Amino acid sequence: MTNFQSPSPSYHLPITLGDGLVLRHATRADTDAFAQFNAANLGRDTIDAAMVTAWARDLISEQHPACGPENIFIVEEPREKKIVSSMVLIPQTWTYAGIPFGVGRPEAVSTHPDYRRRGLVRKQFEALHAQSAAQGHLVQGITGIYWYYRQFDYEYALDLGASRVMYFAAIPALKVEDPAISAGNNESEAYRLRAMTLADIPFAARLYDRDCARSLVACPRDEKMWRHLLAGYARGSGEYRPYQIIETLDGCAVGYVAPMLELGDARYRVIELAVDDAQSLRAAMSAVLRGLKPIAEAEAARQKKKVNAFQFGLGREHPLYQALPELLPQARVPYGWYVRVADVPAFLRRIAPALDARLARSPLAGHSGEIKITEYRRGFRIAFENGKMKNAEAWTPVEPVDLNADAGFPPLVFLKLLFGRESLAELCVIFPDCWAKDDAAALLDVLFPKMNSIVHPVG
Repeated sequence: MTNFQSPSPSYHLPITLGDGLVLRHATRADTDAFAQFNAANLGRDTIDAAMVTAWARDLISEQHPACGPENIFIVEEPREKKIVSSMVLIPQTWTYAGIPFGVGRPEAVSTHPDYRRRGLVRKQFEALHAQSAAQGHLVQGITGIYWYYRQFDYEYALDLGASRVMYFAAIPALKVEDPAISAGNNESEAYRLRAMTLADIPFAARLYDRDCARSLVACPRDEKMWRHLLAGYARGSGEYRPYQIIETLDGCAVGYVAPMLELGDARYRVIELAVDDAQSLRAAMSAVLRGLKPIAEAEAARQKKKVNAFQFGLGREHPLYQALPELLPQARVPYGWYVRVADVPAFLRRIAPALDARLARSPLAGHSGEIKITEYRRGFRIAFENGKMKNAEAWTPVEPVDLNADAGFPPLVFLKLLFGRESLAELCVIFPDCWAKDDAAALLDVLFPKMNSIVHPVG
């Protein structure tokens, strides 16, 4: 489901910016300079800088399944031929309730300290958003530092990184064989871990697709993307995942797990974990934890860092939390994906089948009517006829507080409701200028319920 399109020349580059700086697309000849620039600006330490270097080389490579040099923007000081700012667009396909839509993911947003506060990032975003739109993307999504991307019409609208932490000391011990102990009290491992291979892709893909179906918003993977995850990324890249197959001692695969190389706060992060529906997750997890611990310790030793815990970044909801409630009692709140939707009515039209289905399953089935939503400086309206969306289009309020509106949201806040991060009631508590008339509130609750999402993007 990758289906990425070639960039359109709708935003013509190169262009000259202030002080003679030039904004242009990257080429293969920029590989070394691009990698070194991002390592210097984004690397937090020597190990992290090496990961950034490898990742940057992956992104600019024409072998990357989504990116490549034509999707990388560079601001260059032409006299010295040096990069002073850069940004990456990673095209991909996500789904909303199973409905695919194009997404442009900005990444590696980086500016040399001497060239900051000159509007270079804004200019690159203008080019990136134009190129993303030309590729048919209805949405852009970025992970990044606090507040910053709000300046470019992004809003926190999807969960990122909700997790549970388990310290190594809590890992259940295996009862060792002891002749002095009766055989009934002895244990041996019933499961083991091994590195995932290309031959395991059909098995892992089936489990991944199942878990995507449980998420309101997800990022599906085709075989090409799976192959790149296993064999395409450089082993030292921050995007490389040492995927492990969980199998029985007779070699029957029952699940998989995906750790990350990046260590933080002495924790080894696991971002994917899935087992077959016929398999008890609780039964397998003790062996999985014992198998992961030496892998985590070896990686920490390689990076010359400490590790004493697992961080399971599996979202707000995951079967693991129910399987081991006594070992994972404390939930850590998620950060958020910044999301940008330049044309909300167009996105609503794209996901109309999902909205129609929600309406059909509700007490409002067969609803006909129109709802006008103001965002104070702009707005939109959604029309239904006999339980089906008839249209969604832009609507301009006559004045900021337009009594003809049926509901109101501060600019961009509707995205939180649209993507299920918060309910209407929660938003009305958080934002005093968020409101809805009774009929509109009932309809919005049906159309946009709070729902769990976990997105594993193309990186």
